[in-house]
Amino acid sequence: MATSYADSAQAREWDRRYDAWGREKRPQANEFHDYEAAALMLYQLLDERRDRELIERKASAKRVAGAVDQIGEFWGMRKKP
Repeated sequence: MATSYADSAQAREWDRRYDAWGREKRPQANEFHDYEAAALMLYQLLDERRDRELIERKASAKRVAGAVDQIGEFWGMRKKP
């Protein structure tokens, strides 16, 4: 019985049926998932997202600080420079 690629019952049944037809099994290139490449891509996306969020937080902090300064100046709580 040919179960070189998996141990599941479904894989063994597929092997049995395919071998019974007398055809050679040829693995297709798209049957296998490259988990390492997928994990690397995920880590890169997470790094990019983290960097983008940091930039957005810094920009938001500047906008909030500017708005607070304007409110303070309007109500006379802070002198204009």
